[in-house]
Amino acid sequence: MSNCRINAVMTGTVKPFGPNGEPSAIRKCPSEGPVALGELGLDGDEHAYHLHGGPHKALFHYASEHYGMWKEIFPSFQLALGGFGENITTEGMTEANVCIGDRYRIGRDVVVEVSQPRQPCWKLGYNARRREIPRLMQERAAGGWYYRVVTSGPVAEGDQLELTDRPLPEWPVARVILGFYGDPLDDAFLRSLAEMEVLGPEWRAAAQERLETHQVEDWVDRLYGPIAAERS
Repeated sequence: MSNCRINAVMTGTVKPFGPNGEPSAIRKCPSEGPVALGELGLDGDEHAYHLHGGPHKALFHYASEHYGMWKEIFPSFQLALGGFGENITTEGMTEANVCIGDRYRIGRDVVVEVSQPRQPCWKLGYNARRREIPRLMQERAAGGWYYRVVTSGPVAEGDQLELTDRPLPEWPVARVILGFYGDPLDDAFLRSLAEMEVLGPEWRAAAQERLETHQVEDWVDRLYGPIAAERS
């Protein structure tokens, strides 16, 4: 069990976004000083749609080292921290070494629990000026993950995340992402997700639907949306 330092705590407000000016709070900015974290997220952090937040998506974490990866793939990539909608970012924690159900203490009082990966959408590619990025996030397990809040309190830049419990060491976030998108009709895998009580209900429901229908949902609208025909 190791500690990892928060590089930034970020929040955003809803503003017009994208080619059609639809509401979004994807663009986050660093906050100065402690920010209160409650069951539904950070004070001052807005969501355009209820499906973008809620108790199972209270806090979104993105690995800062992924920004270097995107720069290697796309040399003109220029997004700063917060450009992928993250609330906190660290160096040393990734989808490969963070597991579903992990509990972390942040600072002195706050406790959070890893609930689910993020399903990347077209807004991430639009903001980065690279429409391929959401698809690559799926393929590379580099989309980030959410926490639910067990114990509320303030969080701030410089706080340590301390792993206090790991009930499912065999289920790193990367395994969920790569299996869900890489082999989407594997019954045994889907059954494991559907029965995983600590996994967010959105993912469990999607796994159950695939089991029942033997079909994979369409990803095109989510990944590309109104920029489906644009070229990067």
